[in-house]
Amino acid sequence: MSSKLIGKVALVTGAGRGIGRAIALALTSNGAHVAVNFRSRQAEADEVWSQIESLGQRSIAVGADVSLAAEVPSMVDVVQRLLRPIDVLINNAGIARPELVEHRNSHAVYRCLIP
Repeated sequence: MSSKLIGKVALVTGAGRGIGRAIALALTSNGAHVAVNFRSRQAEADEVWSQIESLGQRSIAVGADVSLAAEVPSMVDVVQRLLRPIDVLINNAGIARPELVEHRNSHAVYRCLIP
């Protein structure tokens, strides 16, 4: 266990599945308490939250669409109130647009790269 993460609070965006889930569980296995952010798949985030708690670390699942700047401050506030100030931030959340790049206009490409 990495002593640098023991007792630290991490917020992982998009942590309900895939790479975000793996990151959240890796942080947990290294001693961090983890806030599991999700946009719409609460059941998956709750499953990760439950796994983290079963490993002996504190966790919360917090819903917010991080592509909407207005939702971020309340997400951070919830994490800080229920866990404590955030020490580690993993910006993992992403958006997918199932279309060929050559069919996208410049705004759509920009939106995928910089929400």
